[in-house]
Amino acid sequence: MPGPDRRAHAPTLLSFAQQRLWFLDRLRPGRPDHNVPTAVRLRGRLDQGALTRALTEVVRRHEVLRGRIVDTEDGPRHVAEPVETFVPTITDLTHTPAEQAWQRARELVAADLATPFDLGTAPMLRARLIRIAPDDHLLLLVIHHIACDGWSLSVLWQEFSAGYGAAVDGRPIALADLPVQYADFADWQRSHQAGTAMLDQLAYWREHLADLSPSVLPTDRTRPAVWSGRGDQVEIEIPAELAERIRTLGRAHEVTPFMTLLAAFQVLLARCTGQADVTVGTPISGRTRIEVEPLVGFFVNTLVLRTDLSGDPGFTDVLARVRRCAVEAYARQDVPFERLVQELRPERDLGQHPLFTVMFQLEEPPALPSGLPGIEVSDHQMPNDVAKFDIEVSMTDGGDRFTGVIRYAADLFDRDTVRQLSEGFRVLLDQLVDSPERPISAWETPPGLRVSRPAPATRSETAGEPATESATETGPATETELLVLETWAEVLGVTPDGVDSDFFELGGHSLLASKAMSRLGRALDLELPVALLFYHPTVAELADGIDAALLADLGAAAEAEPLPAGKARHP
Repeated sequence: MPGPDRRAHAPTLLSFAQQRLWFLDRLRPGRPDHNVPTAVRLRGRLDQGALTRALTEVVRRHEVLRGRIVDTEDGPRHVAEPVETFVPTITDLTHTPAEQAWQRARELVAADLATPFDLGTAPMLRARLIRIAPDDHLLLLVIHHIACDGWSLSVLWQEFSAGYGAAVDGRPIALADLPVQYADFADWQRSHQAGTAMLDQLAYWREHLADLSPSVLPTDRTRPAVWSGRGDQVEIEIPAELAERIRTLGRAHEVTPFMTLLAAFQVLLARCTGQADVTVGTPISGRTRIEVEPLVGFFVNTLVLRTDLSGDPGFTDVLARVRRCAVEAYARQDVPFERLVQELRPERDLGQHPLFTVMFQLEEPPALPSGLPGIEVSDHQMPNDVAKFDIEVSMTDGGDRFTGVIRYAADLFDRDTVRQLSEGFRVLLDQLVDSPERPISAWETPPGLRVSRPAPATRSETAGEPATESATETGPATETELLVLETWAEVLGVTPDGVDSDFFELGGHSLLASKAMSRLGRALDLELPVALLFYHPTVAELADGIDAALLADLGAAAEAEPLPAGKARHP
């Protein structure tokens, strides 16, 4: 992956993952959903100047941290800005009583976490150093996910630690040159999307995920039309004795602890949903090239793990099925999740994540700075009130035990429901590992868990009746309808049959939707939200929505006429 000879600050392509986050930001602007925080407590004699130099050097080295996203006629592009755009914030609370100082510090942390990024303005990293006392500091970094992932935090803290040590000693900060930048990876990713290997991987996913119906847990409340992102979390712990039995069983059947934990959770999902076809998502580093290992950036990819639990297998058989599913997915991890959504074209719904609603992951312990002269470093826990999925199980392998949290969508679940899910997982895992040969139906569903049964098929589904189509298509009747139709033809490369044509059925997807709305907005000198197209996907519906926006100031119209409830479209 040789780095191209790029001009400084020239616009570069986004990766598929970056492009999706950029689109989501346009679809639901002004939200902190993709803020990635990390905070450490630093006790000892801190050299504030050395800290600033070390952080600035990290930002200088990694273009993605000091970049911004610009919208061009050819789509979004990344522009790297000079390192001077990064300025850490220093807050001194040393003259405040200790208890009040910590209260104020927590308020500042919460405010920084809740502050969204403007993707059109550099940098993508905010840093705040809070002085609680002369020998007690809190360092908070908030990075937009478009510029980092979990692996990146480890890279960042390693480079920061080396830079701080050099700065304290008065030495130049001398880190190994980076072979490439994130923009080089994005360019490489794009250039390899049409290769034979990639097409073979896509063919596998099309077959493996055909007729997929995401596993959806029974909820306490009706799913909202639009995902709010409100969330909460409950803790989960697998004690040392059970953790050892999990490892022993895994070694006997050649599966990893992740696979064993996932297998048990999928059995639990099957019980709660009444479905033997169980699907979850899981993250994977996405760093398949050695050149990108030392980079900060958004490389992580999402795999869809679909396991067939039909036939009432024993847990040992479930382990084999999960292992086969995971290994096959790992071997085909080069397909970006965003490309997969475009290819599979699932039913679009702004109130639900596409392809899966439950995420499951086993993470490494959080990365921390190390070797800071005269400084004791500890992790600072922060609340997480953002939900990206219905349920997200994030566990950590602590060596002797497994710990973690279950994050959940507060719009869907009560805290007590998720607490019962957490306890039910531990109880069922204990039972399955204790007698893995027994069929999974032999185990009772842990008490307190809500369960559901699959909804019966409709008459048209059972009879295989085709969807009703209108006999004729109607041509444009207004100037706005004509403008929408012409714009769609330019963007999609396909002329709509009439005003009842659906943008997404014609081949539209999130990036094309953004491009279409940008062109319409420029033509009308009006700021049109991308979400308008997802709620009004036909030519006639979108034209009506645009006409309504033209009648009044867009800001007033957005408050007076909110988007209607009901089925919306997925990004």
